[in-house]
Amino acid sequence: MQKVLDSVQNWSNANKMKLNAKKTKDMWICVGKSIPQRPNLYIEDVMIERVNSFKLLGVSCQSNMKWHSHTKEITRKGNRRLCHLRQCRKAHLPTEVGLATYCTKIRPLLEYAAPVWGGLPHYLVNDLERIQRRSYI
Repeated sequence: MQKVLDSVQNWSNANKMKLNAKKTKDMWICVGKSIPQRPNLYIEDVMIERVNSFKLLGVSCQSNMKWHSHTKEITRKGNRRLCHLRQCRKAHLPTEVGLATYCTKIRPLLEYAAPVWGGLPHYLVNDLERIQRRSYI
């Protein structure tokens, strides 16, 4: 693995780019319960930080390929955004305003990168659907 990383570093240096070891993370994807012994990886003698979960483009990835942390974060954000709908109802705004609020504030949060994490177990899907049900009330 270090040889591949060295060749990437050589390519980036040849193309006048620099790898940033502080922004680089090392995460091994392992579906089984035991994680194999992992070697330390280096960029220009700086060890790359090893992580078990990492947020990339708004999606929280875990090394065991489970989506607990991602769905937990989505439900937390979704529950906070439901207050926008409550404010629309309290102000007796037209239904179209509430629908537009849902379509702009809540639905994008629930649907963002869904093809990546779409195969969720039922108990995690239920957490996300609970937000949708609460938005209709």
